[in-house]
Amino acid sequence: MKKKHHSFFKKLRHKYRLIIYNDNTFEEVLYFRLSRWNVGLLLVLGSFLIIILTTILIAYTPLKEYIPGYPDSEAIQKAKYNEMFIDSIKEKLLIQEKYLNNLKFLMLYGEPITKETVMVADTTKNYKNLVLDPTAEDSAFRKKVEQEEKYSISTDKTLRSLFVQNHYFVPVKGIITNKYNKNQKHFGIDIVTKAKDMIHSILDGYVVYSGFTNQSGNIIVIQHKENLLSVYKHLDQILVSIGDKVTAGSVIGIVGNTGEFTTGPHLHFELWYKGQAINPEKVMTF
Repeated sequence: MKKKHHSFFKKLRHKYRLIIYNDNTFEEVLYFRLSRWNVGLLLVLGSFLIIILTTILIAYTPLKEYIPGYPDSEAIQKAKYNEMFIDSIKEKLLIQEKYLNNLKFLMLYGEPITKETVMVADTTKNYKNLVLDPTAEDSAFRKKVEQEEKYSISTDKTLRSLFVQNHYFVPVKGIITNKYNKNQKHFGIDIVTKAKDMIHSILDGYVVYSGFTNQSGNIIVIQHKENLLSVYKHLDQILVSIGDKVTAGSVIGIVGNTGEFTTGPHLHFELWYKGQAINPEKVMTF
């Protein structure tokens, strides 16, 4: 026969005891001496134990995923991936910004930005007394190099091969009124044509700049393969945006007369190869 137990409090000398009796024999099985202090301490310890167990249960088991606002492991992984992705985008944007600033400086002043362009002068040195005259050996070496490069056609051959292989298009049809002259810092050719004529991309590429400057008006710069850039200035309208992919012969703009350095409707066209201005007439037939 199953034994039954019951418990009750017995007051003794202003203290309490929790006694467990055998219901059949009324034999005292177990008892605890109770007071206000040990009951309160027991309740406090029990509460702390419950809180600790609940915290452990939530923190180290999948139950935490059911708490509103608590991210799951997949969400944390996605957040870390997004953070890395954003950092890479920031780095690429910084590189792109430097590249575009270099293009703007190049188009405005005819030279790319170099370390010397942004170098801060050392205030501890007196630059006014520096002797910059070349030595006799330096002058002789420069003349030798200039003489060797005077008849060099390797660059022209490389560019001609590039244009022939890719079936280039002439940007516009017209008359060349101002030729390439590096000494006068005229790094392209001026082609006079009818106003509102269409301008074509010479080769496949990507638009890396399309905007406006006071001197050259509306400008388009297209990046082609083999480190080749084509520049189109004084446009009336620009029909492409930065990042657009263009193909050889596609219309990119309309001939105009914008900017301060213009005297009538024409296209100022430049070619840059590996950071150096190239005479377009040496590699293209207009």
